[in-house]
Amino acid sequence: MKRDSDQIFDELLVIRCREKDEEAIGLLWNRWQPRILKWSYDFLKDQELAGEIAQESWISIFKGIGQLKDPALFRFWAYRIVQRRSADYIRQQQKEREVNQELQKELKEEDESGTANHDRIEQMLRSIRALPEMQQQILRLFYMEKYSVREISVMMELPEGTVKSRLFHARQLLKQKLQEVNHE
Repeated sequence: MKRDSDQIFDELLVIRCREKDEEAIGLLWNRWQPRILKWSYDFLKDQELAGEIAQESWISIFKGIGQLKDPALFRFWAYRIVQRRSADYIRQQQKEREVNQELQKELKEEDESGTANHDRIEQMLRSIRALPEMQQQILRLFYMEKYSVREISVMMELPEGTVKSRLFHARQLLKQKLQEVNHE
């Protein structure tokens, strides 16, 4: 395999990054950030989200660069990290959608039956009140106030990914608490 001067320079930067050379870290980031960001965007089709995944990927890259045996393989290794991070996010979103669809289905079935059970509503409210305050707020803003994830993100000064993650965990915890109550 013939190497060009750019690849040789990247290999040198990787070697210097292993030695914790701050200048090399900055140069490697500057050279590769546009490619990492584009690779992430190609998977996610969302610029803001791609930026978050790229940032998380860089953390993994710099933490693990000492483990990379062959500096010539940096590009493949870095792209693989971005690909895995993107795939993990996509899987998380799919799980969140499934839980959301399940909750919506349950609510729809309840509405269709016309017999909204007062005790069940009270159980739900008690279960929600038993959640940590942050999770109560996220659920309230999303379901009761009908704010989007983006709007909640701005209000709470959190990244959208963090809001989505907290919403997912709040749903999971609520579901668990409701199952506990129903099995007593």
